[in-house]
Amino acid sequence: MEQLGGVLIAILVTLLLGMIGFAAWRYWREQVNISPEDEELMREIAELNDRQANRISDQRLRSGIDPDEAWRIMVQRGRNMRRRPHSTGDRLRDRSR
Repeated sequence: MEQLGGVLIAILVTLLLGMIGFAAWRYWREQVNISPEDEELMREIAELNDRQANRISDQRLRSGIDPDEAWRIMVQRGRNMRRRPHSTGDRLRDRSR
């Protein structure tokens, strides 16, 4: 009878560990499963990163930029940026116009 109790405990522990393992496996599969939309988004982000990384040539990176060129780039980017309101007051003033 004593051996039967040990066998039952061993079976219960094995079943419990198996259920935990199965639940972890199913959770892992859900986390790894990527929808086609998410896959497309990741590909687009990777392409954007590649384009951003290749904007400046290696030669230009090695040679550096003179201060006048740096100033011109900064001014050009500043003009291209959309102006965003900086405070709540600015936002309220923009809405009232």
